[in-house]
Amino acid sequence: MVIKAVLFDVGGVLLRLGEAEYRRDLVRRLVLPDIPPRYEEVTPQLQKGELLETDFWQSLAGRPVAGDAFDDIWLEYYRHLPEMQALAAEVRAGGLRTGILSNTTFNHARLMKDMGLFTHFDPVVLSYEVGSCKPEREIYQYALRLLDLAPEETAYIDDIPEYVAAAAALGIRAIHHTGDVEKTRHILFGMLKPEV
Repeated sequence: MVIKAVLFDVGGVLLRLGEAEYRRDLVRRLVLPDIPPRYEEVTPQLQKGELLETDFWQSLAGRPVAGDAFDDIWLEYYRHLPEMQALAAEVRAGGLRTGILSNTTFNHARLMKDMGLFTHFDPVVLSYEVGSCKPEREIYQYALRLLDLAPEETAYIDDIPEYVAAAAALGIRAIHHTGDVEKTRHILFGMLKPEV
């Protein structure tokens, strides 16, 4: 089947993944010794929209935390990756749809929208809105329904092997992006060539 759409992950694909630095500066601002192990435990709840980040950080800090308290830190470490965004533009110029499929929170999505990241992408599938996060099959199936395409008609680019494998298990033409834009471009455009 011919690929008609390409879905892109955000962190590590369209934006620089600055998670370690972001967390480091968060604990400094909250005057905590370290990111508590509980953060990893509740990350799926945060990304599914079941728990607000502000509530979580307030519970750790023992004081109110504003919804935009960490915006400046996030913006410092999550920046556009122009080469990957140029790849998405090239895909669109070739007549294919481009969408976003991302595990994220309300606050982070608000910042991405303000950065203009979602412009030109349709659909934009965000885990906190869907109530499911990668690698759960429901979020991939939700994106496919919005595209109204079969899995084989859809390519997906992500930097996390587990998420790539989950997409591939559904029949989506999944690509593991390792940071090498030319390699990802080569694999993607190899998939887009008509079969003879």
